[in-house]
Amino acid sequence: MRRAAAVLCCCCPAAAASPCDEAITAAQRLDVDAAQRHLAVARQQDLPCVEDVGAWALRVAKAGQDAYRASDARRAPRLLGAAWALAPDDGPLTAKYYTALMLYDSPDRAARVLDDAMARGVWRDPLQRPGEFDAELPSLGGWPEAPPPVRACIADLERAYAKDGAAFRAEALALLEARGYEQHEGLQDPAKPKWSYADVDDSTLEVSRPTIDRAVAALKRACGLQAAGISRLEPGSAIRPHTGPTNRRWTLHLGLVVDAADVERLTLTVAGTARAGAWVQGKVVLFDDSYEHDVVHAGARDRVVLDLSIDHPALRARSGKPQSEL
Repeated sequence: MRRAAAVLCCCCPAAAASPCDEAITAAQRLDVDAAQRHLAVARQQDLPCVEDVGAWALRVAKAGQDAYRASDARRAPRLLGAAWALAPDDGPLTAKYYTALMLYDSPDRAARVLDDAMARGVWRDPLQRPGEFDAELPSLGGWPEAPPPVRACIADLERAYAKDGAAFRAEALALLEARGYEQHEGLQDPAKPKWSYADVDDSTLEVSRPTIDRAVAALKRACGLQAAGISRLEPGSAIRPHTGPTNRRWTLHLGLVVDAADVERLTLTVAGTARAGAWVQGKVVLFDDSYEHDVVHAGARDRVVLDLSIDHPALRARSGKPQSEL
């Protein structure tokens, strides 16, 4: 193992420090400027230990993500921060680190990380912070107005539900019963009721769902489809503020089970704008989940939606192909 391996132990002697050692030591202090400065020196000297620094950062980032998913408020920010200090231009890592800081009551450090990311060009809007940011796509806000092709897709979904709503509901509930899992992204308030999900893809084909599959296939042809699933929120649950993984998609939610008495007690906030009554049974709500968003369910019954990630309209216009074919 090259010299940088020595700092994998917290008791490393300072006398053994090289630029790679110094970079990791600075990262452990969450000193991004010093970490980047020492790493630049190592690269300028073409030191082979630069590869070891990268491997160390990857291991620490993985450990940080594991801690984040486990809602470990002590370890997640420090581990993600150490990895971030060595790779501040990494969008997914920056997004995860920022969210961890906000979740675990470090708003001042989160603000500094956000300022750094904006200065580096990782993002251009402080409320739009996806892990993957395609700067060539227009940012139209958290509640974009649907262009004609997307409006047509929404109308098709709502017509399908009006025709076969009972089948949609039965298939969705059967899928949740057979293959549902509790979300473990660190976004769910562990003190509150749960948020569960079931994927609509090849991994769950054994669960019969012809009505849902027809709707999904039609949407894929017309608007491009990146992912689909069934999302259920129990009464009293809350999803903490976060951003989606990419700005290459928009999100459609078709209300499958939304009790009329709960409509005004379900709140979806996107890019700082809250909408009570965003979900209505049989209707579609459109939003851009690359913007910060959160959910509060203050109603009395489960809320179940068909969660659909479609191509950003400009992406398809630019390429002439759906994202799934690129």
